[in-house]
Amino acid sequence: MHILDLFFNLVLVGSSGYGLYALTPADQPYGYTAAAFCFIHGLLGVVRSFESDVDECSRSFFVSTSIVDVLPLPLANIEFYLQSSLSGLAMVHAMSLILLLYDTMGNLGDDWDSATETVKDLSLLANVGSAMYLGIQEENYFHVGIAVSAIIARYGSALVSIFLPEFGPHVDKLSKSAIIGLMTYSLTQK
Repeated sequence: MHILDLFFNLVLVGSSGYGLYALTPADQPYGYTAAAFCFIHGLLGVVRSFESDVDECSRSFFVSTSIVDVLPLPLANIEFYLQSSLSGLAMVHAMSLILLLYDTMGNLGDDWDSATETVKDLSLLANVGSAMYLGIQEENYFHVGIAVSAIIARYGSALVSIFLPEFGPHVDKLSKSAIIGLMTYSLTQK
């Protein structure tokens, strides 16, 4: 059993569970969906932390990781834009989800392409810029915090992995927990 893996997966399950409890599918369907995907990903991580075999649930966990890498920030942006004065721009963020379809199809097969990673990075940077713009325009700095958490999840965890390889995935899970927790808090404060 890997104690740190278990702890950080439970943090992700906890923040996602908070999202599932506080958000309603009728009022915030996109935020609720992001919390649900992160909740399932966290549960897969909890199962993996109890197994001594690293390959346990490896294909499912790999696909789930791919989904959770792309999904939360665009869905949070859709929710934020729908509640803002710029609601017409909400569905522009849905185009980021098209990448998720291609990435998942590539992960289900054995067709990994480095171009997908580049497009993922471009999509992430566009969504980060959009969240920061909306946060500054609406003076809701939770949006900025979510954008910073997404940057840390994608690039901070890779940087930490260079120096401390065992802690990179933990930084990623903690950042994803922050995205879901801040999104839920921001959506329920209105």
